[in-house]
Amino acid sequence: MKKALLLTLLLLLPSAVWAQVALRASSIAGNVEWRAVNGKAFRPLTTSQPVQVGDEIRTGPDAQLILEVPDGSYMVVSENSKLVVEDFWGGDLRSLMNLMVGKVRFYIQRLGGRPNPYRVTTPTALIAVRGTTFEVSIDESQFAEVRCLEGRVAVEAVGLPNREVILEPGRKTLVRPGEYPLTPVALEADLMKNRVIHVVKKNVPDTNANGTPSVDVLAQDNDRRNRQSDPLGGGSSTTTTNTDRAKPTLNFPQ
Repeated sequence: MKKALLLTLLLLLPSAVWAQVALRASSIAGNVEWRAVNGKAFRPLTTSQPVQVGDEIRTGPDAQLILEVPDGSYMVVSENSKLVVEDFWGGDLRSLMNLMVGKVRFYIQRLGGRPNPYRVTTPTALIAVRGTTFEVSIDESQFAEVRCLEGRVAVEAVGLPNREVILEPGRKTLVRPGEYPLTPVALEADLMKNRVIHVVKKNVPDTNANGTPSVDVLAQDNDRRNRQSDPLGGGSSTTTTNTDRAKPTLNFPQ
């Protein structure tokens, strides 16, 4: 009974601590700016400034930031990144941040034998923390790449909750806007970031100065009545050069 109670307390500890203490910037390198949830302007972030829910952070070129969670988990925010700190429950997971653009590597602590129940969101992907170390990158096109380095990570697309991809260590996936996550591949493999659309060129009838299809095109168009030896048109099917056939009949009200 005591062991079960202790286990329950350990599982609830991240939530209790989060409700009392904000994130802390333990290391700042380069230009890192912060804007409070009710603030209007960005200001330089310092290690003495707690980061509250709803606050926005952005890092400049060659900058790096380490944010610590009260339970001992931490995240390394890379250069040219922009994120918003979150704190709300979705199912049995607690949202940690919304990464708008850039790259963040997460190191999640384990309590009670499993990773703490956090979730990371992007404009296109939802990442459930089932592993302890993973990385999320999102570019200006909102293509989200998720890389699992240790443990397991579940990835699904925003607005498409009926399918998720489980990443094992050493695997990654890509989520494009409005699409399901791609099949996981090895970290060193290439992901198809560009959507390929096969375009079939169709012949468009030539037109004369009046916008009427030319005679030579009419002789070879897709109208069965204009094709010689058309099996469906019978032996009497002939080719015509009458351009009036190509002109629509317009009926105007009296």
